[in-house]
Amino acid sequence: MTTAKKLKLPPAAMIAISVFAVIVVGTALLCIPAASNDGQVDFLAALFTATSATCVTGLSAVDTATHWSYFGQAIILVLMQIGGLGLITILSVFFLYVQKRASLSQRKLVMQSAGFVNLEGIKKLVKYIIIVTVTCEFIGAILLSTSFVRVMGWGRGIWQSVFTAVSAFCNCGFTLTGWYGEDSLNAYISDPVVCLTVCSLVIIGGIGFFVWGDVIKNGIHFRRYNFHSKVVLTTTACLILVGWALFMAFEWNNPASIGGHDAGTKVLATFVMSVCPRTAGFNTVSSGTLSGAGGMLTIVLMFIGGSPGSTAGGIKTTTLAVLVISAISTSRRRTEAHIFRRRFDDDALPQASTIFSVYITAVIICAMIISAIEVNSGFTTHQIVFEVVSAIGTVGLSCGPETTLTGLLTGGSQVILIFLMFLGRVGGFTLILVFSNERKPVSISRVADNLIIG
Repeated sequence: MTTAKKLKLPPAAMIAISVFAVIVVGTALLCIPAASNDGQVDFLAALFTATSATCVTGLSAVDTATHWSYFGQAIILVLMQIGGLGLITILSVFFLYVQKRASLSQRKLVMQSAGFVNLEGIKKLVKYIIIVTVTCEFIGAILLSTSFVRVMGWGRGIWQSVFTAVSAFCNCGFTLTGWYGEDSLNAYISDPVVCLTVCSLVIIGGIGFFVWGDVIKNGIHFRRYNFHSKVVLTTTACLILVGWALFMAFEWNNPASIGGHDAGTKVLATFVMSVCPRTAGFNTVSSGTLSGAGGMLTIVLMFIGGSPGSTAGGIKTTTLAVLVISAISTSRRRTEAHIFRRRFDDDALPQASTIFSVYITAVIICAMIISAIEVNSGFTTHQIVFEVVSAIGTVGLSCGPETTLTGLLTGGSQVILIFLMFLGRVGGFTLILVFSNERKPVSISRVADNLIIG
């Protein structure tokens, strides 16, 4: 704290620096010969993997199961846990210890995003996050082991179960199925235990600890939930159900994806398609086999992501809700945007618009740069945009010609993806923290003038 005070670093900078520091340490550890099966040091692969794990993305330039040793896989697991859990807890602990010096608006921001209304809530929040994380991952690992142990044996089966449970809860997407030449969870497309367990962990991790605290406290009484929880749960449910229905419509008769499976498998597979693209890079059907419409829907879901205060990335469900409700209100000539008999505060729309603009601008610019770099590689625009959105949305899905595209990209393109993963993990929340700084009183009000929009 003394160093931070001397340097006068704002909280936003502290968050970015902490994530960067974890990436540096993770890269150094993965560069140890013992971390890879062949003992060779590949700096770019180590940097890419460390960034992907810390930023809970799941993209990988090498196969996680066959390239990395058990030691390397353990490092990746720890990085995933720190990336998914640590950013939130570190932020909470930071404000807990400096609350006497932190500005009121900064403390208010943390409490609002966490769904608590008093400072004591920060202590409860940290404890609650740890309890929920350990409980969910433990139960998830046990359920997954019933399927994995049967196929892989006790040693690999248990390790795969723990690794996948942590990866799913942290909305990451790393798997170890490469041991058997499989892509992600494709071999378990008709296994309800694996599919539903992974999806449940993804949803719980992506909704946020604070919302689940509200649900546990108030049970099924939706009216008792706070405003944040209502918006998150409603938006999440709509995205899952609408996405599920659309994927069934787009892919039901697609022979390249699920057209050859029975009805039950199709329903289960499309449910996974709807849940996992929102920042968890698991799939039971290779993304490259989806129809054009299915691929575009996946990109949209990856861009939206999960909810604030969770392990997920993307622009967040609340950003989408603010933009959509504000657009509807404007079209109806309403002066205020409101839902559930509450209106959004004055900062909500500017913050949401800024986050959306930054993300969409980054996607466009980086997609163009990668397209220029890979001009002779034969990759389509759809594949490149898919990869870029997957990186900035911290998803981990890839749309390659066979399985994944990431490992086929040149070093320059992979560096851009590293930047996007970092931006996707710290960018949105950092922007909100920047907005939380106290505003200086404005003594002069400029004259308004007309501007034609649209």
